Amino acid sequence: MADQRRLVFRIAGGLGNQLFQYATGRRMALQNGVPLTLDHISGFPRDFYRRKYLLDLFNIQCEYVAPSESYATFTGRIRRRLQIRLNQGRPLEKKRFVLEGDQGYKPELLAYRVTHPVYFEGYWQHEEYFRDIRDQLLEELTLRVPPDAENARLGERIDSVEAVCLHVRQLRNVPNIPDAKPIPTAPGEHLDSTYYQRAAERLAERVSNPHFFVFADYPNWAREHIHLPYPVEYVTHNGADRDYEDLRLMTRCRHFVLANSTFSWWAAWLSRNPSKVVIAPRAGIGRGLQSVPPEWELI
Repeated sequence: MADQRRLVFRIAGGLGNQLFQYATGRRMALQNGVPLTLDHISGFPRDFYRRKYLLDLFNIQCEYVAPSESYATFTGRIRRRLQIRLNQGRPLEKKRFVLEGDQGYKPELLAYRVTHPVYFEGYWQHEEYFRDIRDQLLEELTLRVPPDAENARLGERIDSVEAVCLHVRQLRNVPNIPDAKPIPTAPGEHLDSTYYQRAAERLAERVSNPHFFVFADYPNWAREHIHLPYPVEYVTHNGADRDYEDLRLMTRCRHFVLANSTFSWWAAWLSRNPSKVVIAPRAGIGRGLQSVPPEWELI
């Protein structure tokens, strides 16, 4: 990277993780008065789930690294390891490569001042990193591509009822890779059907006439195991390659039952309904996210 003030954030993982990385980087760029540059290359060639960079579908404000600056190639991976080693032990303000390490909240980032080229790699899964630019992110994290006819019709259907987004994520299997082995999960990372039953009952105590729209990576499991005494519709037509369309539909719902997933976290956070009810799993979301707004209810 050129010898100038420059802030580069590595983008990797699924769409939920990409949104956390962008939001944190965008806030840090704004506080420093520098453009946000995204490394949209390095995080995807070896991705186990074959995920892709998706933020270019949104109204984001950023620049991009050149392919020669990424760490995607064999020599690039060597450069990355060298950068990590060279920056170990340096104070934050002196680092040129910041590796998140553990995913705990690091409040020192809120006061960080960019004085040289610096590269950030991590997930940055905490609302405090970007809570104070929420209004700006609500505008930038909208899709710039219009919905197709089927999604437009379903969006109107969601708008017409007291819509509740119920998101089901199964961590014990790997979607879209038939021969992959199940992912080992620790207690609390896998939510069984009793969580969804309790969450739906709790939400129905606070919301009149709830109408549930179920988004699931394994809809057949959801149909078999989650039985609700309320109107229920399953949204299955978009598939994994168009999960951004599911995010748009989920965000249009008025209330939320979250999975242990950054994807449904963002659907609820991006909702503009001021009276939304959000139920989230007390054990946390995914492997590292413990950040939930105080008005959300944990069960």
